[in-house]
Amino acid sequence: MVPPLPSRGNQRHEEGPNETRRSVGGFVVRGAPPGFEESMGEACSADRGQAGYRVRDTDQAEEPMSHVEIWTDGACSGNPGPGGWGVLMTWRGREKTVCGGEPHTTNNRMELMGAIMALETLVRPVPVRLHTDSKYVQNGITKWITGWKRNGWMTKAGTPVKNSDLWQRLDTARSRLSVEWCWVKGHAGIEGNERADALAREGLESART
Repeated sequence: MVPPLPSRGNQRHEEGPNETRRSVGGFVVRGAPPGFEESMGEACSADRGQAGYRVRDTDQAEEPMSHVEIWTDGACSGNPGPGGWGVLMTWRGREKTVCGGEPHTTNNRMELMGAIMALETLVRPVPVRLHTDSKYVQNGITKWITGWKRNGWMTKAGTPVKNSDLWQRLDTARSRLSVEWCWVKGHAGIEGNERADALAREGLESART
């Protein structure tokens, strides 16, 4: 399953007729039908006993893929202010969406969280194609991070790297996977990006309450 992870924000989700509430580690997971832990096969991790994010699992009539296709996005109102992140994942005809939010954050942190939450889900070394509309995320993980690590998470100017806690977490998550980092233009009518954006905004709204 896509494991729900801890959040400083709240989670809001209206339950459908086939959805359930279940207790995990003292929290309530919403929107997860029984047995969805196995729904994406061995590519995704088991429940780690933490909750706080909305998860949906959907069957799709698509041809099986040899890689996991991921779309991520982040959103923030005020920057800093309440923010949210969203993830859309597809693999071998299955689809999974996840979103969450925090009451006080930045847009860049939410962009990073979307990628982190997606990659931390995967426990098998399946190839991943991750789409983001954030040049900050794409350039940071493919270009800048090498120098940051070499300099002890300091910039060339000798100042601490912003969001180094999340960059280190993302670096760990991607280290065991083969990830292709794809930049896409945001708000350009690309379906995967638009859906990830809607999920991020849903996460943002959950963080307001």
